[in-house]
Amino acid sequence: MDGFLSLPTAHCHAPHPDRVPAIQLKNEIKTRAAMTDESSSSIINSVLRTYPLSAAGELPRSDGLSLTIRRHITTETVDVNGRLPEKLRKTYRDEDFILHEDKKLIIFTTKN
Repeated sequence: MDGFLSLPTAHCHAPHPDRVPAIQLKNEIKTRAAMTDESSSSIINSVLRTYPLSAAGELPRSDGLSLTIRRHITTETVDVNGRLPEKLRKTYRDEDFILHEDKKLIIFTTKN
């Protein structure tokens, strides 16, 4: 097996094991933002519950975490026929939410 040894470059530094919890926190936030419909504050609060206090110095700012969540939230798009997805066609009470829909106009309302 061939191998090579490179000399240290100007960008050589020691590893930072105290940053591992912060990286794990960001990864968990990204995953939850993409997979759930939770609000940003709910995601941040639930993920921070398991964050170790000993690594609090490496914790990103809350506005940075919110921005990370907004970047990873999946958005709903129209289908190939230009119709809204079923998720946006019903209320939380499972009532129909669209009275009329065509290519130029959508009327949102419920019977109540």
